[in-house]
Amino acid sequence: MSVTSIQFIGLFVVMMNSGAGLHILLPHFPDTPFADHVSVIQYAPEQVVSASWPGVTACGPNDSLRCAPIDVETITFSGASDPAPTGIIGDIPHLRCCCPSMTDILAKYKDPKASGKLSAHIFIERGIAEAIAASNGRVDTWVTEHSADPAGITLTGSNASGSFNIVFKPGAQFVILNSMPESPAMPHFLAYYLMGVGSSKCTSTPTNDSACAPRATACAISKVVASTARKPAVKPPTGDTPLRKHVSPLGATSDCSNSQWP
Repeated sequence: MSVTSIQFIGLFVVMMNSGAGLHILLPHFPDTPFADHVSVIQYAPEQVVSASWPGVTACGPNDSLRCAPIDVETITFSGASDPAPTGIIGDIPHLRCCCPSMTDILAKYKDPKASGKLSAHIFIERGIAEAIAASNGRVDTWVTEHSADPAGITLTGSNASGSFNIVFKPGAQFVILNSMPESPAMPHFLAYYLMGVGSSKCTSTPTNDSACAPRATACAISKVVASTARKPAVKPPTGDTPLRKHVSPLGATSDCSNSQWP
C-alpha cells in the first residue's frame, strides 16, 4: 500500500459533494485585479509514469518540476482505495462566517455545467482531507489517498476537446496551485467575494477579522443581515495593467488560504 499526497495552495473553495466526497472549486477572475494568477498542477517528472495533459512546461527551481495548466476542466482522481471523505479535518476559513450576507456561490463558479463557467471543478471521491496551517498562517487543504502497489493515482482532466491525464507512480506528492502575485493593498482573500451572491460589500479576511479565522464548523445564515457601509471588496482597475510580479506561493499569507463553503 502506497500513500499519495496532494496539496492545494492558494484560492480554492472546498464544498462537500452530497455524501460523495469533496467538490473543490478552482476559480478564475478575468477582467478584475485578480486576473493575474497561476493555476497549475505542479509535480516532479520522476514521480510520473506518463502524462497526456496538454501544455505541460518545465517550471520550479532550475526547471526541475513540471507545470500542467488548469483552465475550467473537470478533474477527477482514480486508483485510491479509501472511503469517501465525509468532512475536512482541521480548521479552515468558512466563507459564510467571513461574509454573513453571502447566501450562495454564483452558478458560473459553482455549477460545472454552467454556460461561461469560471472555475475548474475538482472532485475528490476517495481519500482523507485535512486543513493544515503553514507557519505563515496560510491554510492549505491536503488530500491523502492510498493505493495498492504497484499502481498509483491517476489524475484525469476533461473539457470540450476531450480528456487527458497524468499517471502518478505510487507514493507521489504533488501540488495543485492557484496563486497570484503578492499585493498588500489587495488581499487575495477578497477575490472569494466575487464568486458569491450577496457578497460584493464584504471585506473580511483572516488577518483583519476574527470571525473569518480558520474554524472547524460553518456559521448559520443570519435571518436578517444588517446593511453596512463597507466599501466594495474589489474596485475596477484603472490605468494601465500592472506588470506581472514574481509569484511566490510558499511565501503567501493567511489571506491566501483555501476556504470552505458554507
